[in-house]
Amino acid sequence: MRIAMLGVKAVPCIGGIQLYAEEAGRRLVERGHQVTVYCRQQYLDGDLAPEYRGIRRRITAGFRGKHLDAPTHTLTAACDVLRRDYDIAHFHGVGPSAFASLLRLRPKTRTVVTMHGLDWQRAKWGWFATACLRTAARFGPGVADQITCVSRSDARFFEARLDRQVVHTPCAITEQPLAAPDEIRAYGLEGDDYILFVSRLVPEKGCHYLLEAYQRLKPDRKLVIAGGSNYADPYAESLKQQANENVIFTGYVRGKLLRELYSNAYLFVQPSDLEGMPFSLLEALSYGRCVLASDIPGNLEAIGGQGFTFQAGDVDELSAKLRSLLDSPDVVTAQRDSALEYVRRERTWDKTVDALESVYERALNGRRG
Repeated sequence: MRIAMLGVKAVPCIGGIQLYAEEAGRRLVERGHQVTVYCRQQYLDGDLAPEYRGIRRRITAGFRGKHLDAPTHTLTAACDVLRRDYDIAHFHGVGPSAFASLLRLRPKTRTVVTMHGLDWQRAKWGWFATACLRTAARFGPGVADQITCVSRSDARFFEARLDRQVVHTPCAITEQPLAAPDEIRAYGLEGDDYILFVSRLVPEKGCHYLLEAYQRLKPDRKLVIAGGSNYADPYAESLKQQANENVIFTGYVRGKLLRELYSNAYLFVQPSDLEGMPFSLLEALSYGRCVLASDIPGNLEAIGGQGFTFQAGDVDELSAKLRSLLDSPDVVTAQRDSALEYVRRERTWDKTVDALESVYERALNGRRG
């Protein structure tokens, strides 16, 4: 089967959609499929090799910028797909799904749309972008042969909205070996001496709740905020201005440094107001970390009963839970084996790829979800 994936920044690249495309894509290749991911050159860090882990990479043109990056690159990718002999065009995300209708010009190529969250609810978008994403969410998936979601709660939402079957193709994770502290020492970290937050610095991720709760407590352990913003953003700057000397901003991290941060964190906190399927939360579990997360549907589904939760947006409860866990290292340690067992049992990529293959077969057989 020849599969093209669109709406992905690049592989490899930071971000849940990119990690999903990479991990699912390479396993599809291992099962004998041909997978091409359409990439945006600025996210490849100068690595223009035609393949990565067996996945073919194609670069198409587009404009950079907060509002033009995704739509212009997906448009040129969709136009390129029209010229090629793919069996499946797989669009990832609400915005990119708007271009699935172009593939009607090539009916032999079946279309699949995967929704990774309710993107129009994200605070970073202005009214015009929000309206465009709402429109895309209504009409983009409607023309696709099959629709999938990475979370069950979002699948139920889109089934009710579109009156069509939406298949759950879960987000998975692989258990990770622990990395000894090395590069993190440059930040004054030794291991087990910090709380970790990993995410883009945008309002819906709730970093401001965590920062306020942490600074109320003034604990001995530091707070590491690993993430940044793709564009100049007043919210990210306001976080840095509010932070005290025990808060460390690393910016975007990947590779060895990111593995070390996860491996040696005392506690991982995910305080978001909005999530589809939070990949960073799954990553924390894959390193056996104890997690504390807001009680929104995406987070609850991701942790599957592991760790601890607090009411979303409630800084008082977040502060109280933080204090309790900081004072109870035995409780934190006891969570680690449980987290790894959950990852091994429930979050395997084989389940995801099985589901995707089934969706692709349904699309090729002319069955409309």
